[in-house]
Amino acid sequence: MQTITTQTKEKLSQSLYSYYDALREGELKSLSSLMTKTSYITLIKALGFKQSFKDSEFKQLLKKSGEDKSSLKVVEAVLSSDLRAKVKQYEITLVSFEEKGSQRITVHYTEDRHAKKVYFSSTSGDWQIDYNAGRRTT
Repeated sequence: MQTITTQTKEKLSQSLYSYYDALREGELKSLSSLMTKTSYITLIKALGFKQSFKDSEFKQLLKKSGEDKSSLKVVEAVLSSDLRAKVKQYEITLVSFEEKGSQRITVHYTEDRHAKKVYFSSTSGDWQIDYNAGRRTT
């Protein structure tokens, strides 16, 4: 295995900080560019979970958001508004980088003093947050 270059570490660090900035500001379009499509849809569904219990129409849109672009746009607008209203500040501290093969890296960090990790995968040199990159492949 190769070691993780300083340039890659900087790219992954910047992506992690951008991820939290986008969450804080409710900029879901920015998040979508930082993540794989599957991971982005997973995040949208997680963020919309609580709202789906309050609003049955939203629940239906959320279910269709993975396949239907118009549903996704409505869900993104609602969630962006909710995120902006919360304005949560995050304290992020990088801990380490762990290589998981040539195309996957795990970034260990703390969020408000709680240990966390996020997985990145690379496709043609572009690193993106990929929730599935941490899973074992068969």
